[in-house]
Amino acid sequence: MRESDFENYLLDDESIKSKVKAIRSRINKARMVERHFGQSLDNIVNNDDVMYETLLRIKAEMKDTNGNISNSLRKYYMFTNSRSFPTLSEYKNGG
Repeated sequence: MRESDFENYLLDDESIKSKVKAIRSRINKARMVERHFGQSLDNIVNNDDVMYETLLRIKAEMKDTNGNISNSLRKYYMFTNSRSFPTLSEYKNGG
């Protein structure tokens, strides 16, 4: 994960209200994903099929009931690819 670049991206995100706390939380959750899956977020977000599978696994393995962990990965995807990743059902059904 390109942590300092990601942090700067989040600082510029106008949808994030409480900057320090929210940004630290997202970065910590992003680190959790890297540790859990044993790979860099950059590897995950550079392949849409891997991204989709990882989101499914986050839900199943990391008990992401409120979506906060998935949200941090989706934010990193947006940071890296300059577009949102589709919802799981949209992706599964081809877009």
